Amino acid sequence: MPPPCVVLLALAANLATFAHGSRGTIYAEVASSVSPGAGRLGDGALHSLFAALEDRVQCPGVSCGKCLSAEHVGQVVGNYSSARPVDLDGFFRLAAGCCFYLSSAPQACRAVRQGRWGEETEAFLRAVTGHGDSGGRGGGPASRRLNFLLHNMDKYYTPDSKQNCLTTTHILEEIDASRHHAEDDLQNDTVDAMFGIVLYHALRGDCMTANELPEKEYFLDFIFSRYGPDNVTLEALESLMKALNLGARKQHVDVLAHDHQHDHDHRKLPRHSHREGHQPNSSWDQSCFSATDVLKIYGLNQSGLSRDQFAQISPALVQQLLSKACTDAEATPEPTDGLSKTERYVYATIANLLICLMAMLGIVTLLCTSCSSVFQLCIQFCISLAVGSLTGDALLHLLPTVLGLHVHGTEDKHGHSEGGSDYTYKLLVLMSGIYYFYLMEAIFSIISRKRGHQHHHGEVSDPHHCDHDKVIQMYQREKKNKHSISQADLVEGVTNEKTQEDPSREKKLLPYMITIGDGIHNFADGLAIGAAFSISWKSGLATSLAVLCHELPHELGDFAILLDCGISVKKALLLNLGSAMTSFVGLYISLSIATDSAAIEWISAVTAGLFLYVGLADMLPSMIHVKSDRPWLMLFLQNIGLLSGWGILLLLSFYEDKIVVF
Repeated sequence: MPPPCVVLLALAANLATFAHGSRGTIYAEVASSVSPGAGRLGDGALHSLFAALEDRVQCPGVSCGKCLSAEHVGQVVGNYSSARPVDLDGFFRLAAGCCFYLSSAPQACRAVRQGRWGEETEAFLRAVTGHGDSGGRGGGPASRRLNFLLHNMDKYYTPDSKQNCLTTTHILEEIDASRHHAEDDLQNDTVDAMFGIVLYHALRGDCMTANELPEKEYFLDFIFSRYGPDNVTLEALESLMKALNLGARKQHVDVLAHDHQHDHDHRKLPRHSHREGHQPNSSWDQSCFSATDVLKIYGLNQSGLSRDQFAQISPALVQQLLSKACTDAEATPEPTDGLSKTERYVYATIANLLICLMAMLGIVTLLCTSCSSVFQLCIQFCISLAVGSLTGDALLHLLPTVLGLHVHGTEDKHGHSEGGSDYTYKLLVLMSGIYYFYLMEAIFSIISRKRGHQHHHGEVSDPHHCDHDKVIQMYQREKKNKHSISQADLVEGVTNEKTQEDPSREKKLLPYMITIGDGIHNFADGLAIGAAFSISWKSGLATSLAVLCHELPHELGDFAILLDCGISVKKALLLNLGSAMTSFVGLYISLSIATDSAAIEWISAVTAGLFLYVGLADMLPSMIHVKSDRPWLMLFLQNIGLLSGWGILLLLSFYEDKIVVF
């Protein structure tokens, strides 16, 4: 904002220049601004005026072109001749045409080329003064008319500077329109002065701006410009209430009808009720009134509403908005993302079945592998991918759903904006913190292990140990004396420390304990998948990916433990298959109870906790403390897996609403 003294000095200079807005003075000043010393606009001065005017107009994104010249003046000024200057009345007609050009340059140029500049200027003049058929927001007192003109000029008019801007009040003072007179209709000479002074300031490149706030009549002007112009009919009121989502629903019964037997005049009863005062929890509080009801309540004629009558019924419209009585509470949300109940069951079942089959395929691969070192690298990649997918799904999908930040299934209320939402970026920073501390600890662990255990570096597995029948037992032997952090370290072996007195009894009980624990774990996974598909198929896809990535190493770890306990391969496969079946139990329970948003949110909350625990407390430590002959290669693969898991879930979070199933 410029200093007030600067604006006051500029205003004082302008007031002195125009001498109370004299029409002749305004004309002379405009002529002098484009042709110094000239008191009138001749042919040469007109060329200068149009050249200066075109320099002040900029069309957004395109060129406005040069369309004004002295030969076109005759379209606006009827008696114009290039042999003599423009007379006083002709100048103000030309000033109105120039203001039309400043307000809508493309439309004005089109009119000039068609020879209709004069007709379009007349229509523009009517729109500004409000004396024509438009009767829009520009009509009314002088200040609102000038505001209308300046608002229209904002799009195309480009001043030399945004400093020392003249406001509507300043320009009105220049044309000697005081606050008192500003409320009256503008006379013709005042209208001419308005266009002339605006043209003068435009030629100088002065900044002109409308008042910061509209006058109080603006709001009614806006409404009546759409639904009036003189009065609001019943049909227009119904259209207005429909735009506000008001009006009786289809099942609505006239709330006034039950009093019909007591008083046949509907216009009297509401007023009588009004005098009794509003009672708490009144039966009217949740009543949805139609446009006809509102008119009956206020005792108004259905033929039309004047401005005062419309202002009278405005409290009723506000009450209807506040009470939300016209909101259809019985409407049930459609299945998210277009999935019917049957489709949710089918898709969830297929996803869960594929997860089980992939886990069994991993077990077969474990049995058939002939190179344990490569297998270890692959498993560590799977574990890191599981950590990324588990934590990514919990943080980017499940937690936003639980907290109500991510609403699926509605286009207008969805939590995603273009390119993602604000909360997504904040959660991305959270994940960056996890990654940073993981990376630091992993690097420090590798460095410290190299310094403290250099005598172990030469110990590599015997290449002749790659026997298909003994690969599992040999792999356990390779991992002897290495600390196992969790069951996720499926190929790092089971601890050889004997903490109980009867090893044979432990060997007998351990397979059943493992199977029961695995069954509970799979049951929870089924709950997670069912809840995710109840939200949307995209959320189901993300959760299924997370479950798959951590289920593969988990099942392989359980299988290896069962074999180490002396269980045959066939029996171990049957136990794994039996525990996998519990996931279907959890799946169908989740699909059956996750019928509303509240149940989905509670199940998602439990699932998010499970995923975060398994990913951060169970699997991430095993990544950090894993021992390998090639630690830096192992760290590289772990980073690839972790970042891949996060990246996939992040892309789903950003673009899931743009994925369409054909």
